[in-house]
Amino acid sequence: MKNKIMKVVACAVVLMAAALQLDAQPAKRAKVKDFITDCEKSEFVKTPKFAETMAWFNRLAEASPMVNISSFGTSPMGRDLALVIVDKDGLTTPEAIREKGRVIVLIESCIHSGEPDGKDATMIFLRDMVVGKKNIDVLDNVSFLCIPVFNVDGHENFTALNRINQNGPEELGTRNTAQQLNLNRDFLKADAPEMKAWLKFYNYWLPELFIDVHVTNGADFQYVMTYAIDNMTDNMEPGITAWSRDIYEKQLCEQMEKVGFPIFLYGSFKKYNAPESGFVADTFDPRYSQGYAAAHNRLGLLIENHIYKPYKQRVEATVEAFIATARILSENKESLVSTLAAADAYTSSAASRVEPFGFQYKATEDESFMTNYLSWGRDTLLSDLSGGEWVIHDYNDPITLPIPVYTSYKPSFSVKLPEAYILMPQWKNVVELLDLHGVKYTVLEQPRTVEVETYRYTGGKFSSRQSEGRIPVQAQFTTQTETLEYPAGSILVDMNQPASRVAMWMFEPAAPGSLTYWGFFNVCVQAGNEFWIRPQYMEVKGREMLAKDPALKARFEQKLREDAKFASDPQAILGFFYDIVRKRAHQNNELHPVWRVMDRNQLK
Repeated sequence: MKNKIMKVVACAVVLMAAALQLDAQPAKRAKVKDFITDCEKSEFVKTPKFAETMAWFNRLAEASPMVNISSFGTSPMGRDLALVIVDKDGLTTPEAIREKGRVIVLIESCIHSGEPDGKDATMIFLRDMVVGKKNIDVLDNVSFLCIPVFNVDGHENFTALNRINQNGPEELGTRNTAQQLNLNRDFLKADAPEMKAWLKFYNYWLPELFIDVHVTNGADFQYVMTYAIDNMTDNMEPGITAWSRDIYEKQLCEQMEKVGFPIFLYGSFKKYNAPESGFVADTFDPRYSQGYAAAHNRLGLLIENHIYKPYKQRVEATVEAFIATARILSENKESLVSTLAAADAYTSSAASRVEPFGFQYKATEDESFMTNYLSWGRDTLLSDLSGGEWVIHDYNDPITLPIPVYTSYKPSFSVKLPEAYILMPQWKNVVELLDLHGVKYTVLEQPRTVEVETYRYTGGKFSSRQSEGRIPVQAQFTTQTETLEYPAGSILVDMNQPASRVAMWMFEPAAPGSLTYWGFFNVCVQAGNEFWIRPQYMEVKGREMLAKDPALKARFEQKLREDAKFASDPQAILGFFYDIVRKRAHQNNELHPVWRVMDRNQLK
């Protein structure tokens, strides 16, 4: 009996081993030639549509247990927002991956779907690594999140009419979503359903590095790839700024040079199409991908491939940038992790708020340097079509120009940051945004009187045309210290948290891309006219006000003496008192609904 049992057990073990061997066979049998992409098959003339793309990724996942496919949301037209997770052990959560001591890189493609370079590059990069075992050792230290197509609805609007000046592929999608929104202006305000889903995903994973792949319009030059890292202003914590410059950026440029794809900063010339005039590197606030990553104390790399280069070159350069990034992060994992941890600790402390924070910057020549710039010979002709100047580049005449590069910026607008913000409880849509952005807050249960710094709107310049479905506004306001009572249910955002910089970009009304700028508080910026008192009543009220307020009387009499036009206009005189009464009645309407707590003792 015992022998029979042992035979059964042995047989079961053999069968189990055989089953495991069968399960493992597809990965062993898989060959690179079995995963040639549609783009490669067409010799880089075509890029696949979404269904074809995901069919390929699903085959890759079937061939390798390291690859998992999931979805982080749904587009307005009902398409999956696909996510490809690549981890050496097939892990699919940030906790499990980081428990293995790995850092996480997010590769995002097709946020602008007419710029598909990242999608095809991702397929080749992962195929060569997972199936071809090229650079597979980086998976010991690095795991990848890949979004092949972010703007999936726009991606499916294939036509040869999109981006007609782009050198391939022959058909591609659109820049905007099905709702005509530009996702790379939406990271902070999050109007698009795709962005709402993305923010939940991003702030759950908080990848150490985020790569966003684009194709640029603009000047002509020899470089296949340009790039930007938001490390020229205060937007990124100083330690991350130093790490990004001294390690990541330096090594990325070196490695791309070695493989035949020298890269250059993304920006613009001081004079259009004239590199010798000087180059100014661009900076980015959190409306944009790498600016948003920086606000979260994480690295963001913007890739802007050159629109006039052949599609094959652009994809190959992008693959090389992925490889270089993987190598750099794998070899410098420990220093990156410790740098990011220190940045989170710094941002969560009062030390980060000692100096005013710069929200707007102006390029200076303080730290300009000369460099050799890879350009083309060019002629400027008088156009027989338009009658204007027509710049023609000669691709048979590659030239190297010594040019000045300006990467130094000084704040043109700075703000002393508070210890906390208090948001009024009625702004539920803003509370939802805080949740999406991973900003921690406390709901205050009891009303309380506190001393706060407030912004009171005095007007605003509203845009004459819409942008991203909204009417942007440049608000005017005054700043004052007031003692006010917040109601129960108010939202307290303590700045002692890693995501504090995201909150300040949202709440400071003069910050580029703030909620005020995007029109969230227009009813406060421009108080309503619900003031049902006729100006003629000021014949009575004006006299009462003058009798009760000597300072007002003195100001009124001075205005009569100094402004003859005013003194001779009965309606203007009545309007003087009317405006005072109206503003007093509407003072809370013109109050920015986010108060600034400057003294931490007020939080006790």
